[in-house]
Amino acid sequence: MKKLLIALLLIFGAFIGLVVLMGALMVLAPEWSNSIEGLLFIQGFQTIVLFGVTALVGVWFIERVNPFNQMSLNRGLSLKPGLVAFFFAVAALPLISMLAEWNKGMELPSFLASVEEIMRQMEESALAMTEKFLNTSSFGMMIVNLFVMALLPAVCEEMMFRGWLQRVLGNRLNYHVAIWVSAFIFSAIHFQFYGFVPRMIIGAALGYLYCYTGSLWASIIAHFTNNAAAVITAFLAYNGYTSINFDLIGTGDTWYLSVASVAVCLALMGIVKKKLVKL
Repeated sequence: MKKLLIALLLIFGAFIGLVVLMGALMVLAPEWSNSIEGLLFIQGFQTIVLFGVTALVGVWFIERVNPFNQMSLNRGLSLKPGLVAFFFAVAALPLISMLAEWNKGMELPSFLASVEEIMRQMEESALAMTEKFLNTSSFGMMIVNLFVMALLPAVCEEMMFRGWLQRVLGNRLNYHVAIWVSAFIFSAIHFQFYGFVPRMIIGAALGYLYCYTGSLWASIIAHFTNNAAAVITAFLAYNGYTSINFDLIGTGDTWYLSVASVAVCLALMGIVKKKLVKL
């Protein structure tokens, strides 16, 4: 339990320190926050430091072992589980869309109306920022978005939440509990209440992929595929290459796709669930 408390304190400390650093940067160099390039740099820097570097330092400082080995980054991934991870992320998209639409409709009790208004404003601000990144006609910028918004989070967040936090929890708790607690924290730290449920479900699915394959690369592949799908479909829609609203697939009249999504995801998870790998 001591290791877990130290880990959570380190994560919290890194978050506070980074917020202060980014605030100072925006005050001292406001031009960074007024350009897409500057904002992308800040986004990427935050991801690397808050999740990647903190996880590496945390594993070394607390456990005194090689973090790459301890987080199973040294374990290769064969073709079969790699493909399962990829197709799992693709198949899960309708279910995620359905959960996102349901989550958006959630309302807090009336006595928390002021809190709900603050959260909605935060959501709108985050959405506006995301659209600044995604709404581009440049193929080159789309590649940059894939790196900053898909690859970096996939690697660094998986190192933090599955490779470190979930594994530390798993040493003390039942692995199901460890998966869901780390998924809860994974979703909560993004500070997006109206996307909390789908993000937590995604986090849990990534946790099970990690447990069942024994390689962090499985959850990294699935995480990257999920994020990359959002970047690519936004690029296609913004530039008029498609009229399909991918965010609504699995909702409304296409609800049956969500049902199919659940069935396919369970089947794919069953393929890799041969045994629980000791992490």
